[in-house]
Amino acid sequence: MKILSASETKKISAVAKKLNVPGEWLFNLLRFESGFNPSAKNPRSSARGLIQFTDSTAQNLGFDDSAALVRQYPDFSRQLEKAVYPYLKNFAPFPTRQALYMSVFYPAFRYVSPDTVFSPDIRAVNPGIARVQDYIDRVDGRAIKTASGLLALIAIGFAVYFLTKGKR
Repeated sequence: MKILSASETKKISAVAKKLNVPGEWLFNLLRFESGFNPSAKNPRSSARGLIQFTDSTAQNLGFDDSAALVRQYPDFSRQLEKAVYPYLKNFAPFPTRQALYMSVFYPAFRYVSPDTVFSPDIRAVNPGIARVQDYIDRVDGRAIKTASGLLALIAIGFAVYFLTKGKR
């Protein structure tokens, strides 16, 4: 997983603020989907980038495919501001984390029961994610209890502290 700079962490906070969601939600989503790597690629699908844009999603944003989106915005900050934000803005508002998370993973399920089961096709390219709640738990790190997850939470805490330190 990529280590974020202070300016990248600030950009996540700024985009989250524009979307009117807690910064933690957007941070968790980017961490889970790509490990903050703007070139990340799902080996089982066409999904690429910070929020794993599929070819069809990239085409809806005006690109030939997801690879073209990543080529145009290969760095973290530009992809966040020029692709992730415009994509998510189309689905705002986000009254719940499920509404935000499903906007990336499976928009049709933004407001369904968390126990709703995904189709076999969705499950095939996303092992271990059978229900909406499974995805939410993975994004929030509840299903992955590792040292790296703990380190990520500590890093978030330090970033929030240092970003807000000057505002006291």
